[in-house]
Amino acid sequence: MYEEDIDDNGAGSVSSEDEIRCVKIPLPEHFAAYLEKKDLCRDVEPLDCDQSLLNKITTNYVIAKKIISNLTWQDKSLCKHVCSMWHSAVLALQKEQLVPVDFAISLRLCNIKNGIRFLKSSNFYTEPLAVFAFTNRIGYVTGSQCESLVPPPCEPACEKQHYLIDMIQQQVTSPKNCMLTMQACYLSYMPLPHSETWENAIRHKMFLETHPFIGGIYIPAIPNVEFTIINIKSVSKIQEDFYNVVNKLAETHYIKGVLVYVNDSFLLHSVEEIIFLNHFKKVQPDVPYALGGCIVEDTISDQNDINDAIDGINMGKDFTSENLISIGMFSVPKNIPQDELSNFSMYSFILESSDWSKAKMQASINKFSKSVPHFEHSVAIKMSCVGRDQKHEWEQQYFRIAFPTTRIVGCYGNGELGVNNPARSVTEDSPTSVKRHCRDPGPQYGVMYSYSTIFVYIGWGKILTHPETK
Repeated sequence: MYEEDIDDNGAGSVSSEDEIRCVKIPLPEHFAAYLEKKDLCRDVEPLDCDQSLLNKITTNYVIAKKIISNLTWQDKSLCKHVCSMWHSAVLALQKEQLVPVDFAISLRLCNIKNGIRFLKSSNFYTEPLAVFAFTNRIGYVTGSQCESLVPPPCEPACEKQHYLIDMIQQQVTSPKNCMLTMQACYLSYMPLPHSETWENAIRHKMFLETHPFIGGIYIPAIPNVEFTIINIKSVSKIQEDFYNVVNKLAETHYIKGVLVYVNDSFLLHSVEEIIFLNHFKKVQPDVPYALGGCIVEDTISDQNDINDAIDGINMGKDFTSENLISIGMFSVPKNIPQDELSNFSMYSFILESSDWSKAKMQASINKFSKSVPHFEHSVAIKMSCVGRDQKHEWEQQYFRIAFPTTRIVGCYGNGELGVNNPARSVTEDSPTSVKRHCRDPGPQYGVMYSYSTIFVYIGWGKILTHPETK
């Protein structure tokens, strides 16, 4: 784990290049050569094998596809250039290997006896559509020795440290830029039972533990589904960074769902500004969409943020990005016939402050479960007020019962954003006693809540059960 050099004044310092401990992880040399279109000369001794047998294997579509199916998505991108048959095999696998993967790095003492492991529920077989990582404050700034990481990201292991978020980005998404990382006070991570990552599930009694933890979810590329990231770094540029981008996207796409993470310093200064999120309804007034979000401490959304974080570690300074708001949008094109679109949809659900008892929570979650389709593949992003205390564990248990094959990840903050999709009855489910932000004058704001929990359900693939009809 990274330990700062402390000077006489108690501040971290890096006096020379030799003292730089944390370094960026390079791409594997074969993939870097591919991206740079350079020849790669390796000093390796070729295996002695029957060339005719090798030719039969590599030219047999069924066998070649089976072999390629076990490769990472980065290596698959290289295989596409071998021949037309391998190219077809890779394209077929992109439509077949659509399982989401949850992952975690935990530095609890019981988890690092034999090295720091990057646990994942499966391999990253398909190019990612979107990756969401959630980290507590300690995990946000933590680096570890290359040789302590299992497996080490460098071959052979180098003598430097690596930033843990950089390691996740390198293994999961690099060189693609589709990963959002959120720093929050407390995290939610509930993998499926019997998966390798289940040992890292976060329970209520673990909230106050201070060990570094990073957990997240990988969503594979789904045909005809796009993911767009917006980062708002200045209120003065909100027209350029948000409205113009959304307007342009809405010309050709339907927005299916939105995840919003707001830096708490932005809300503390101008909570009224959050109504800009109602613009999604203006650009597609007749098309419902999911929306969920919360106030977090910080976000990392691109490679520049990761580089700045590594520099901060080396200088012994706390890293803070310049992101005020980070938004991830899922959309589908308008010009594709409905029968050619993938089965992909998103739904969002708000457990409001009035949903306080176990009975109300379970009834509300069950009602939501019956009102949306259940998909072959799904994940749920949870955003909740830390003030709901023990309610967190009950909510997750009831949601898991209603959606038994859905992985849950997320974080807790001090303010939540959301819309109900499908809509909930105002008279039955949203009493006027709902607690909202202290500066929120009423429901016309439409998206800001307090003492609430937002679930965003993302599903794709075959529809296993359809919504119940009234």
